[in-house]
Parts: sequence; C-alpha cells; structure tokens
Amino acid sequence: MKNHRVKFLFFVFIILALTIIAMRTSAAENPKMPDTSAGRCVAAYIRAFNSIDDAQMTKFIEQYYSKSDLEERPVERQLKRYHQLRDIFKTLTPVYLGLSLERQLSLLCKASGTDAGIVLRYQLKDSEADKIEFTTVAGINYEEKSFFSMTEEKRREIIDYTANRTLAVDEILRKETVEKAAKALEEEYLFPEMGKKVADMLLENLSSGLYDDQTRAGRLADKLTDDMVHISKDIHLWIEARNPLVDQSIYPENYSIEELRRDNYGFRKTEVMPDNIGYIKFDMIHDDEEALEIAASALASVADCEALIFDIRDNIGGEWGVANLIISYLLNEQTTINYLFDRTGKIIETKKTLEDIPGMRFDPDLPVYILTSRITASAAEAFAYALKHFNRATVVGETTIGAAHPSKEIVLNKIFRMSVPFRRSENAVTKTDWENVGVIPHIKVKASEALKAALEDAKKRKKN
Repeated sequence: MKNHRVKFLFFVFIILALTIIAMRTSAAENPKMPDTSAGRCVAAYIRAFNSIDDAQMTKFIEQYYSKSDLEERPVERQLKRYHQLRDIFKTLTPVYLGLSLERQLSLLCKASGTDAGIVLRYQLKDSEADKIEFTTVAGINYEEKSFFSMTEEKRREIIDYTANRTLAVDEILRKETVEKAAKALEEEYLFPEMGKKVADMLLENLSSGLYDDQTRAGRLADKLTDDMVHISKDIHLWIEARNPLVDQSIYPENYSIEELRRDNYGFRKTEVMPDNIGYIKFDMIHDDEEALEIAASALASVADCEALIFDIRDNIGGEWGVANLIISYLLNEQTTINYLFDRTGKIIETKKTLEDIPGMRFDPDLPVYILTSRITASAAEAFAYALKHFNRATVVGETTIGAAHPSKEIVLNKIFRMSVPFRRSENAVTKTDWENVGVIPHIKVKASEALKAALEDAKKRKKN
C-alpha cells in the first residue's frame, strides 16, 4: 500500500519542528561557508550586511548582480531593501548550513534584532559565473529548545523546506501549475467524477484571478491544496514546492538510500520496559529490504516479552512492507488483510500477511498495544486499523487523521509536485476503510498519556 505523507499533516509536523528551534550559542554556530561559488557569495553578503556600511554593500551588489539585473533593480533600490532588512535584523550570525550546491546555498541565521531565525537562500546563474539568479529570505519562529538536539536530517529538512516555499512564482508558472494539476485530477484521481469537479474548480479559479496574489511557492501550494481538499475532502490530495535544482520526492519513503539509512528507516527506539513489556517506536513505514531487517531485529529483541507496545504516534505513513511484516508476526496463519481497487472499481491487488517470516510468530494471547495520535496517518493508520479489526491489538490514544487512499506523485513542473490518490483500500473484515473517519482507539486518552495508559492496562492484564 503506497500510502503517502498527507499535505497538512506532514507540514503540521514540520511546523512543530520549527517551533523548537533555538538560536543558542554553541560550537555548531558560525559554520564555515563552503568553498563554492554560492558559499563565497553568501559569505560576502553576510560580511557586507554586518558591516553597516553602504559602500561595502554597494561593492557586493555590483560584484554579484549582472548588468541587466542592475538596470532592472538599480543599486539605490537594492540599498533601500538592505536598509529595511538591517533595521529589522541588525546583524546576522550563521547558525547552520542547509543544502549546499556549487551554485546554491541555504543557510539558517540568527538575527540580533529579532527573536526569529532567518533562512537565506542564494542561487547563482548558470549562464553568468558568480552572478545571482535569485535570493529568498524567510523568518522562522522558535521556542527556547535546542535546534542541535534534532537529527541532522530534520535540521536540513526544516531549512530547505522553508527556502523552497519562499521561491517566487510568476504568472506563467502559476498558470502552468494549475493547468497541470487539473489535468492530473482528470486523468489520475481515484474518483473520476470528483476529479473532474475539482479540476474544473481550479481552472475556474485561475481564470477568475483568484490565484493572482499567490506569488510565493508555499502560498500557492497551500491555496491549491486547501481548494482541492475543500471539495474532495481527501487529505491525500496535495501540492508542495520542491527545490528546482534537486530531484527529491515529496514522499519521504522515496528519499535516497543514504538519507533513509541515516534516519534508520524511521525506527526510533526499541527496549524492554519494566514488567517485561516490549516497546518499539517507528515513525515511518518502508518496503526496503534493510527496513525489513531492522524491523525483524527489533521484533527479535522483544520476543520474550509479556506484552508489546508499538508506538506510532509520530508515524505519518509511507509504504506497507514493515507494517505487513509486523502483522505477520502477530497472526498465526496467512491472512488476507485488504483489497486494493483502481479508479474503475476493479480489484487490482489482494494484500496478505507473509507466509514465511524470519523468526517465530508471537503467542496469539500476547497482549499488544498500538499508540496513536491525531497525526498518525496513512500506512500507519492501515497498520493500526488492521490489527484492531482482526482483534489482535488494543489501540490507545487519539483518533487518527483519516487518510486511507494510496497515492502517486506527479511532477507538475520544475518547482511543484502533486500527491494524487489513485487507489482505494477495503479491509477484509470491515469491508470499508478509515478515510475521513480515522482509527478510533479502544482506550481514548491524549496522545501524551497513551504510553502510560497502555502500561497500566498491560499491568492490570498481567495481574489478572
């Protein structure tokens, strides 16, 4: 099941991550600028900005902007913008490098004049050596928690995500994005009539000028997503901005093997807790062979426990392999879990548990708990839904988001990509799915209290 990151759910996660950034002084601050065209340009800009000297800033502008750009935006106009930023920021101190390419650099700075973090992106032209093609500036709010306690992947994801969404969008790109999104809806969306209805709405809004004021990539992506979801109620249907110089999927399960390995395929923690209760927390679901090996190893480490807890409170989905492997350990015989239907209503695949697994299946009487939250989504919901309705697990926490439709990624143009639901899942027991309903817990508590509630219930069952 190719369930994917839900637009606003995914970006709720990003926004939550943004709120814990702290610009504290540490050894990781003042990173050395890379010896690249973009690195040298950004280093020169920071020096000129902090000099509080118009002459130095003028020198930077004249060096790094082409003659045609200076004709369109003269030095005096750019100095005026510099004064506006300087009045707000005062000085800029580099904190962390995001994506670094020969001709592009994303950088997180702290500003002495504001509590916000500042994300800069500089991209140089291919046609003219060491001349700026565009720059973006974006602010990030944060609380006093450590930015550097995050994983390196999360830090870079936050910086690059922010920079991508600040990209300028002109009329031509806006028109192309809307028209291609409408075409994708008509040709690919799971429910053809609804796809045509949403496509017509987008095109009508475009011709009416309702998107004319969406001049930044993030704002246009959000507006188009809001409009589509308002009509379809399908939160697997979304659009997002990507870096035009980097071919990276909007689905995390499609990231490079190096990134997936650094993230340990989403597996965060495996331990044996007091009272011999096994605990496994995983935040993504992958199909990769390495991910299956990690999952099997985690299950082996809790094989002798007297209860199991699977924590998917921060799991926003992915693929199906790891989920199916875990379910296969918990059911005694090969079982049909669900059916997949295409947009014509035809069954195209039957999902079954694995007949052979690398290890022993768990005792069918072993208590199993699944911790959920309101941001548990997609394939993670499929995992909880299946075990709940096969009466093999107790779900504890909050009702999940309710995103059931497997989706595909469509590249609209150099900046925008689209997630389009194109399959429908039907559980073998309920004959339906969790779309717009979510997985409803057996024990309803706040997500933050779910682990405590599961442990208490497990201890009661053990005592009785």
